[in-house]
Amino acid sequence: MPANTTMLHIRIDEDVKTRAAAALEGVGLTLSDAVRILLTRVAREGGLPPGLTVSEETHDEWFRRKVQEALDDPGPLLSHEEAIREIDELIRIRVRDRSPLE
Repeated sequence: MPANTTMLHIRIDEDVKTRAAAALEGVGLTLSDAVRILLTRVAREGGLPPGLTVSEETHDEWFRRKVQEALDDPGPLLSHEEAIREIDELIRIRVRDRSPLE
């Protein structure tokens, strides 16, 4: 865990807490993990993640902003074919360098 952390205390219905903890345990998460994931996404995305927003307008606005950010990204462009070639080469190297099972 990062060195610069803080404690968060919340009040929640006991039944909701119990059912959520059981559901999260089924996917290998704790309540703290889930809250940390949610708050990290809210901080990064500037609002509730899609699916948790109340209105379609809010989600549409978020989605359009994300698409525009992707379109404006000056990062390197890689065609689908180039990406597949690079991945295939990495797989070939990995398979070639794998030592035989003993």
